[in-house]
Amino acid sequence: MFLENKDVSDSDSFNYNKKKKMRKTKVMMMVMAVIAGIMACSKPAPVATETEEDLLVTYENDLFSIDIPREWVCDSSGWEGLDAMHNVVDIYDPDMGLVWLHIVKSFSSIEWKDIDEAKEMAKMARAASGDSVELIHEIDSVVVGGYPSCILYFANYVDNDTIIQKQFVTYLQDSHIMVYFNENFRFRYWEKAQELGDLMIGSVNLKKVANPLDNDSILQKAAEEGMARHPLEERYKKNAERLLEQLPAD
Repeated sequence: MFLENKDVSDSDSFNYNKKKKMRKTKVMMMVMAVIAGIMACSKPAPVATETEEDLLVTYENDLFSIDIPREWVCDSSGWEGLDAMHNVVDIYDPDMGLVWLHIVKSFSSIEWKDIDEAKEMAKMARAASGDSVELIHEIDSVVVGGYPSCILYFANYVDNDTIIQKQFVTYLQDSHIMVYFNENFRFRYWEKAQELGDLMIGSVNLKKVANPLDNDSILQKAAEEGMARHPLEERYKKNAERLLEQLPAD
């Protein structure tokens, strides 16, 4: 009888440690996505793009599509697929720089009840990044691509200039995916930049997809490959640990 109890205890301990490790992996993935969003404050370098006859062209991947001006650059080299940890798309005008878009897909470690809970997670993860970015405004009850969203305005003070990041936090409840649609612009272009950026965000169509990362083995593989290709700085790892302690227990 003693041996049977010991076996059960060992099994419970193994399952607990496995669950704890997976939870840590998911938090790391969220923090990486937030960090990817913060990095968007710097305008990306130009890359080659194709032109079309129409005034607008549509960029599309396995999660969403968006209409952009034909002369703009769409750098999708950072989009690695729904079964990957790193997914980033940069869209910008190589000539003007009035506004540039930085789109990041993240996996949510918790099945949030609604967009309000997802928004609080986004704010908590942003704070945990430890970078000097100030939340200056927020707007609720927004829709992007048919899904509930909210808007968070962040100010980043760089080289005597203020870069605004207007972040549409969008939660796909059916697949536990969070997407950050970021409009980035200098404060002095507040009205014109948002007018143009909002037109593009308004064209977004989000697809209803199955999330491969709901499978723990696929998630673990994605995390290992993602951390190898896009390693976190040590300070971000420590901040992720602190964020993990703040999350509610499963």
